[in-house]
Amino acid sequence: MNEIERIQQRTRSYWYCDGIAELIGGIAMMLVGFPMVAAARTGAEMISTIALMAMILLFPATARIVGLLKDRITHKRTGYVQYPRPAMTKRRKLAIFSVLVGVAAAMLVALWGGDYTLNGTVGKALLLGVGAGMAVAFVLRAKRLQIPRLYIVAVVAGAATLLSGLSDFGFVEGVGWLLATIGSASVITGGVALITYLSRHPRVPQETP
Repeated sequence: MNEIERIQQRTRSYWYCDGIAELIGGIAMMLVGFPMVAAARTGAEMISTIALMAMILLFPATARIVGLLKDRITHKRTGYVQYPRPAMTKRRKLAIFSVLVGVAAAMLVALWGGDYTLNGTVGKALLLGVGAGMAVAFVLRAKRLQIPRLYIVAVVAGAATLLSGLSDFGFVEGVGWLLATIGSASVITGGVALITYLSRHPRVPQETP
C-alpha cells in the first residue's frame, strides 16, 4: 500500500471513527427486525406492515440522521472531511457474486425437489444468502478500513446466519432475527466507539465575544 492509498484509507476510516454510523444503522435494523419476528410469531398483519414501513422509511433516513449527528458531534470536535465514494472493488464484486451463485444453486435444488415456499428450502437458501452476504460485507469493510470492531459484527452475522439456518424459522422470522441480532451488535460496537470517541475528543468550548 503506497502513501496515497494510506491517506485514502484513513480518510474513509474517519467516517467510522465515532461509531455513529454503526449506532444509527443498528437501531434501524432492530426497528425492522423485531417487528418482522413479532409478525411471524403472532401472524398479525399490522405488525408486518409496520416492519415494511420501517424498512421503507428508516433506511433512507439513516444517512441524513448520521449526517446531522456528525455535524453536531464529530465535525465540531475533529473537523469535517469529504471524500469521493470509492468504486466497488474486485474483491467485493467476487464476494457478492459468490453469494449470489450459492443462493441460486440452493434455490435450483429446492425448486427441483418441488419445494416452492419461503418457509421451505427456498426460504432457507435466501436466508443463508442474505446472512452470508452481510457477514462478508462486514469482513471486507473491516479489512479495507482497518477497523477491528467490525470483525465482531461479522462474526455475529455469521453465527446468527448459521443458527437461523439450523432452526425451524420461516424466511420472514429468520430475516427478522438476523437483522435484529446484527443491529444489536452494531448498536453495542457503535455505542462503545462513540463513548470512546467522546472521551478522547471533548468538545472545545466556544469563546464568547
